[in-house]
Amino acid sequence: MLLSVIIPTRNRAAHLADLLDSLAAQEPVTFDWEVIVVDNASTDDTPEVARQKAAALPITIRYAHEPNLGLHHGRHRGAKEAAGTFLGYLDDDMILAPTWIQGVTMAAQGRADAVVGRVLPQWEVQPPGWVKALASEGIDNYLGLLDLGTTARPVEPVMVLGGNAFLPRQALFELGGFHPDGVPTNLLRYRGDGETGLMVKFKQKGMRSWYDPRATAYHIIGADRLTIEYICQRAYRQGISDSFTQIRAAHGLGEVPFSGHGLGTFVEKLRTIRPAQAAQTVTRKVGKALGLASFLPYHEIQEQIVQAYREGWQFHQDEVRRDPDLLTYVLKPTYLE
Repeated sequence: MLLSVIIPTRNRAAHLADLLDSLAAQEPVTFDWEVIVVDNASTDDTPEVARQKAAALPITIRYAHEPNLGLHHGRHRGAKEAAGTFLGYLDDDMILAPTWIQGVTMAAQGRADAVVGRVLPQWEVQPPGWVKALASEGIDNYLGLLDLGTTARPVEPVMVLGGNAFLPRQALFELGGFHPDGVPTNLLRYRGDGETGLMVKFKQKGMRSWYDPRATAYHIIGADRLTIEYICQRAYRQGISDSFTQIRAAHGLGEVPFSGHGLGTFVEKLRTIRPAQAAQTVTRKVGKALGLASFLPYHEIQEQIVQAYREGWQFHQDEVRRDPDLLTYVLKPTYLE
């Protein structure tokens, strides 16, 4: 079998049903493929939805239950269950273009070792202007988005987002799998840098990463993600992730990547200019984006996001300093077990 599509999911039964329907609507391909729904201890109707869709849809759908909470546990369980040579990872709140499955072609032909697809927004409500402006500042990955246009091209490995990616199954295991990610709030001290750590290893091995717009997915974004509070929560978690990356790099385990994509870039921009200058610069950008002469609150939103990021970073640094066991956890060679 060429491809195993892996969908880690938790308590998103309705979205999962729509995603499975869009997988069943893929344009025909000449290779064999399967879908593995990895239920990360859901408490809703996820198991029943998976079973109903497996019976009703003309594609192979298998269900696996993973009791250990955390996105990396779901991703790893799917990889262990997979029969495919390649793994296609998806977030559970997506709708796929009919050509999505063709994204594995470049890897199957030996032209790429990892492929990331295009991720466009499917807004459930009209987003406020400041959200679009923030995306232009480099934090579109906070909404799980990636749009590099309609032409396939090579990209830095750390541009490969785990929510829409194709990877060789063998390489995943050889490189030690994903780092911790997507943990519940009460386990935030155990959060890591997710697919970033894995893709840094890809780069160190000289492996090639490509962007393929045929693998287009539409990420469903509800009103709950279009608030300052949500973006600040994501910034706080990114601070934790970047602290995890930095600590491992300081101990000779990897490196601190620079991708030109994500909040790390956004924060670094702010560190190089004075706050007043930052406020004036972004106010002009946002005003232009919104068609307004000025938009004074925007710099305050920026500052809130950066402060949340710094607090997340400091929280993780402090937790690691006072708990030797947590440092041991951060420095683990693999999280596959």
